[in-house]
Amino acid sequence: MASTPLPVITCVGIAVADVVFTLDAPIAVHGKNLASASRTVGGGPAANAAVTIARLGGSARLIANLGDDAIGDTIVEELATLGVDTCLTRRVPGVASPLSGVIIEPDGERTIVNHTDPRLVGDTGTVSSDEVRGSSAVVVDLRWLGGAQAAVLAGKTLGIPTIVDVDLTVGEVPTDIVELATHLVFSQPALHRLAGTGDIDRALKTVADRTDAFVAVTLGGDGVRWVEGDAICSLRAFRVEVVDTLGAGDVFHGAFALGLVEGQSIEQAMRFASAASALKCSKPGGRAGIPLRSDLDLFLESRP
Repeated sequence: MASTPLPVITCVGIAVADVVFTLDAPIAVHGKNLASASRTVGGGPAANAAVTIARLGGSARLIANLGDDAIGDTIVEELATLGVDTCLTRRVPGVASPLSGVIIEPDGERTIVNHTDPRLVGDTGTVSSDEVRGSSAVVVDLRWLGGAQAAVLAGKTLGIPTIVDVDLTVGEVPTDIVELATHLVFSQPALHRLAGTGDIDRALKTVADRTDAFVAVTLGGDGVRWVEGDAICSLRAFRVEVVDTLGAGDVFHGAFALGLVEGQSIEQAMRFASAASALKCSKPGGRAGIPLRSDLDLFLESRP
């Protein structure tokens, strides 16, 4: 008997090569820092979300723009080995692929310096409904704003969930994304900026009043909070030894989308995503720390 095809989740945004330096002492600003380890890994919010979905047993495809260079080749090859469908990822001649320098300090927190050529996230094509058709959900980041807007509109037209990773960007979050998305999951700084208040609960309710979408915010070690009716719900973070937080938010978004597609309730999907993010933080190497589904299931079973 043929197996049932896995539901496809399409991720739209940027894919990056991260050069990661691990420090044994806090960074010396304006000074020289000697790393105890270094490695080059794949990164980017949408790309990491796609890898998370694949490693947790889902089917993921990525729509992104890359340069037609060796870095782009490496990014695509790694994604393919990790089970991500990159057939819709575009290569732009004469443009450098996105590259980041990442510093991981002893407490696991990271500092990122990224360069993405504006031509890759400007008017370099868009996302059509035909490219999204057949998906069970769409996950977008806001680094490629035109792609995100088109993908959210396509998701709305097709009647599928659209999960937006709302992090700080150069400009404001467009009104159409806030109004058309089904799920908005903010970083804390992005929520405060959009809502115009530093009070988390008030900010959540302010945004929720502007949209019919589900609204949540990830708070790192303080867990996650979301709006449910007139109430603010919360989930504490799973306690792990934090080694590397690089990509933790991206993992959360990918796992949350997969949980929704699998039919999990909001609370279950939040717990599922929080656990995946915690496990990622407990291992070094950015994307290399994204857990397999078997590891995540065991982790959740041990914490009823």
